Amino acid sequence: RRRRVPATVIFSGITRRFGHAATDRQEAYLTQAEIEAAEDHDALAGECARAVAQGVASYPQLLGRLEELEGMVQKAFDEASEEPKITSREACLSFNCQPLVPKAQVAKEAAGLPSTSKVPTTPQLMRQCMTLAFNELLEARKNLVYIGEDVQHGGYYRVTEGLHAKHGWRVADFPPDETSLLGVGIGYAQAGLVPIVEIPYAKYLDCGGDMFFEAVIMNWLSVGRKPCGMVIRLQGFDKGVFGGNYHTHNILHLPPGLDVVAYSNGPDYVRGLRHAVAQAAAGRVVMLVDSTDLLNRRYLFDKDDAWRRPYPVDQSDVMDFDEVTTHGEGDRLLIVSYGNGVPTALRARAALEQEHGASGIVVADAPYLSGVPGGLVDLLPRFKAVLFADVCKMGQHPQAGQVCQLQAQGVLPAKWRSIAAVPTYNPLGSTLTFLSEEDVIKGALPLLG
Repeated sequence: RRRRVPATVIFSGITRRFGHAATDRQEAYLTQAEIEAAEDHDALAGECARAVAQGVASYPQLLGRLEELEGMVQKAFDEASEEPKITSREACLSFNCQPLVPKAQVAKEAAGLPSTSKVPTTPQLMRQCMTLAFNELLEARKNLVYIGEDVQHGGYYRVTEGLHAKHGWRVADFPPDETSLLGVGIGYAQAGLVPIVEIPYAKYLDCGGDMFFEAVIMNWLSVGRKPCGMVIRLQGFDKGVFGGNYHTHNILHLPPGLDVVAYSNGPDYVRGLRHAVAQAAAGRVVMLVDSTDLLNRRYLFDKDDAWRRPYPVDQSDVMDFDEVTTHGEGDRLLIVSYGNGVPTALRARAALEQEHGASGIVVADAPYLSGVPGGLVDLLPRFKAVLFADVCKMGQHPQAGQVCQLQAQGVLPAKWRSIAAVPTYNPLGSTLTFLSEEDVIKGALPLLG
């Protein structure tokens, strides 16, 4: 304390005084002598005695502190015992996450946020749009922080390039430990900051699984009193040839209370990020999933430059979770996808038109994956058939849950199918296992017949 630097107290030989739980019968694996010896070796009591011997504290002070802590615990138990008891499923569901901030409110507040940086008017790569968007929000929201691994130097895909130079400590590197990274995100959120936590590859989220689920469930555990609002930027997802399965993972976790979104292009990412950060500031946990194959994409066909698009400069232009974008005209078949599945579906549609004479096919870009976007519910009644094309592995694909909800609501047409990536792992140097144009064509033809 005198030096004002961190200090560490190391205890050795610590034993569990009363076992792990009532079912932990210590006599089953310890002798009576060992149990009594463990009771005599109380590390906390020994440390208290040393503190008194060194003049750090007195026994009356320590006893007072112990009684204070005992009173705090008893008070917490008393308060908990008097709280209303949960009596319905609806009550449980209501605590999953903080209420959604309406789009109109997000747009109104965004319009009043400051912005000083000029943005280019020329078409941009998706990753360039993302960099500009993070800079815009870091300028506008002084309690926003961005943390990750190597983010000070541009990150794994140059998305954070130049941000540390502009925003200092608010764009910070942490060691390659996803558990600690997400734990710091939780701490930042509890301290009143709005963290964006970058996970370098989708598979690496598994390494921080405990803290990830802890962040998501905290609102439910605390009955909405202690939310951990944050944005998790999950990159290194889906189609690619680098690093094999551990760098091209295409499985997503969808626990209750988490908003998961996977955008297909730069402008949608920008508009969606504005909405996501506003929701995180209100206490929700939002995970934005980056499809690696899209970050530097320029072309859809030949040299059309269709995937480089202008940056949406109006800060009040936000994309909420209900918005769905459509490509094409007709009512014969709707192909629903997200992320990298959108350009895949668009190329498959072109092949169906040119090689099979099909018409009336519309591709729907529906990036919200934690539930059914309202725009999709409104869209479906117009179509004779629908094909769900999911880039995640079969059996682990979020659209399966959407299909169940849509079927329960009675809005699915009589003809529908669901396809997904093959249920195996992704080999190094190959795109064989990802959702392909051929998969989409094969799934669509029976619905067009």
